[in-house]
Amino acid sequence: MIVLLCGPPASGKSAIVKMLVKELGDWKLIVSDEFKRKTYRHMFIETERWAGRVRYLILDGTFYKKEWRDRIREIAEVRGEEVFTVYVTCSLETCLERNRLRKEQIEEKAVSIIYSQIEKPEKASLSLDTDVLSVDEAVRMLTGALRPGCVS
Repeated sequence: MIVLLCGPPASGKSAIVKMLVKELGDWKLIVSDEFKRKTYRHMFIETERWAGRVRYLILDGTFYKKEWRDRIREIAEVRGEEVFTVYVTCSLETCLERNRLRKEQIEEKAVSIIYSQIEKPEKASLSLDTDVLSVDEAVRMLTGALRPGCVS
């Protein structure tokens, strides 16, 4: 299964993933921050490389363009994998505040631009509003959705 976390910068995706991987077995994590240039091209290559080789292939990036999420779906279809899309969101103000607290900040203008240009997933498997949910609560919801019947 490909677990695609998308949403604005500093919405809490990486914090959720950091805790999520402690709950799951047999996973591979691909993070957009690892690639400085041609980010999504590299994300697609790594997705092609890992899809079907682990139980949970976790993708952590803004994926703010629908075409990028569609490309992941195409790769998944070829590999016979399901895509579980998690839309992580919060207010712009929260994103900007969290960004200020990061070691490696993104320019505030870039955060605002991406926030305004996000093409929200029409049919996310799960939406998590991190203005309302704590990281623990978000991870519990996500784990429960990925592994129905399991309580963590």
